[in-house]
Amino acid sequence: PPGTPRWGSEWKKAVAHYYRRNMTISIHATCLSYRHNYLDLDPTYKDAYGLPLLRMTFDWNENELRMMKYLNERCIEIGRALNGSRLGGTNKGTHFGITGYQSTHNVGGAVMGSNPSTSVVNKYLQSWDVSNLFVVGGSAFPQQPANGPTETIGMLACWAADAIKDYVRNPASLV
Repeated sequence: PPGTPRWGSEWKKAVAHYYRRNMTISIHATCLSYRHNYLDLDPTYKDAYGLPLLRMTFDWNENELRMMKYLNERCIEIGRALNGSRLGGTNKGTHFGITGYQSTHNVGGAVMGSNPSTSVVNKYLQSWDVSNLFVVGGSAFPQQPANGPTETIGMLACWAADAIKDYVRNPASLV
């Protein structure tokens, strides 16, 4: 807790005392899709082969900031209802940053859809433009719901694997 020494014998005593006397209440909320949040090729930074790195341009919007504030207040209310003695919230600030926010599940970049003019991959995660390219992962999602995407990505990977088997037997667009 705040005020605990960061090293030494007093730190050890505090760890022993609080180890089974603390809990964290955290929130995860959705982040909507916005045109000003996007991926592109970085004009400056390159990989070992001289190819441009992927650049992510992303920041919180008013909706996300208000949602974080509201949900943080609810978490503190829950802590009070549990008779918590040391409560505090984490202010993520007004701008996104990877150092203070390590639970991001950023998605998008190759969105799945039923129309090649508005999406990158079809329902089998097969590229509309290159039939032998399958893009498996969170890039197929237009936005992230509140919970982590792991199970859905796993299910879509199995779905795409079955589609790839069909593609190998008959190389063409699956849709």
